[in-house]
Amino acid sequence: MSEVAGVKGSGSRATAAFTIDLDRCIGCHTCTVACQMEKGLAPGLALIPVQTVGGARDVPQGVYPALCLDYVPRPCAQCQSPPCVPACPSEALCRRDDGLVTIDTSLCTGCGDCLPACPYGAIVMDGEGIAHKCDLCASRLDQGLEPACVICCPTRALTTAGGPATDRGWAPSPHLGTDPALRYSTRDAERRERVRSYLESLAALPVSPNPPA
Repeated sequence: MSEVAGVKGSGSRATAAFTIDLDRCIGCHTCTVACQMEKGLAPGLALIPVQTVGGARDVPQGVYPALCLDYVPRPCAQCQSPPCVPACPSEALCRRDDGLVTIDTSLCTGCGDCLPACPYGAIVMDGEGIAHKCDLCASRLDQGLEPACVICCPTRALTTAGGPATDRGWAPSPHLGTDPALRYSTRDAERRERVRSYLESLAALPVSPNPPA
């Protein structure tokens, strides 16, 4: 079992966050399935959907022979100023001492106020009207273990890390002012701009209770 350094549970100030290497992601959706199995989610409920830049799944952009295909895993951004937390009237959502934003489903009333509050569309509702979101497998982190998606990713595109965010890559839609801990990285400048533009376009759309996987 892999261990994640720098995370010692809810009493620690070290913040764990995803760093996603876009050059390594092959769009296999293993992370999505691993998350569903770890969390016991119903089929079709994705807390870390993997989306294809441009829209249609597995369809490249451009005109042959100048084609490009980019995949973007989209877990919770783990905002350091999370708008979903104050939006929840039942206090089901909270930001822990270690910076992780989690949801206590036993406190969720299904009001749905958190959905439009999250600009990243990271919160989804199940068939019973209960909200769910990625919490980096907080219960595993509390044991010093890595999230299920990280240990299952065949290309190691997903990693968790603490420390300065500037050392890990770039944040999605920083202009939203939520201070996300999530970081993306790529050595391809053109890919970076394609993904940045795609994420910006998603942030401008109305929030769906079930983002496409």
